[in-house]
Amino acid sequence: MVAKTRSAMVIAFLAGILLLISGISGLATWETIKNFVTQNIIDNTIVQLIFAFLIFIASLGGLSVIAGGLLIGKNKIRTGKFLILLGAGMGLVGLIFTVAVAYAEGSLTLGSFFSIGTIGLVLSIIARLIVKK
Repeated sequence: MVAKTRSAMVIAFLAGILLLISGISGLATWETIKNFVTQNIIDNTIVQLIFAFLIFIASLGGLSVIAGGLLIGKNKIRTGKFLILLGAGMGLVGLIFTVAVAYAEGSLTLGSFFSIGTIGLVLSIIARLIVKK
C-alpha cells in the first residue's frame, strides 16, 4: 500500500470515529441540496430516488467516512472519496456553510472550531486531499 493511501485511510478512520462520537453527519447538507434541486431545478421520481440513496448514505455520517477510508485502503480511491464526501456533509463546502450559518445567527465562537465534530470534518477533508484520482 502506498504511503499516501495508507495515511489517507488512517486519517479517514480517525475522522469517522470523531464524527460518530460527535453525531455529525452529512444528512442536513444533502437534505438542503435535495430541497433546492427539487423546488428550483427538477423534481421527478428518478431525482427523488437518487437523493434518497445519497441521503441514506450521508445519514450514516462517520460510518460512511470510515467505509470510505477502508475503500481508499483497498485502492478504490474514487468510491472512497465519494463516501467520505457524503458522510462528512460535502467536506469543505459543508464546513463553510456551517460557519456562515453560525455567523449569521450570531453563534459563531472560537470554541466551536475546537469541537470533536469540527476536527472530524477537517480530518475528512485532509483524507480526501491526500489521495489523487
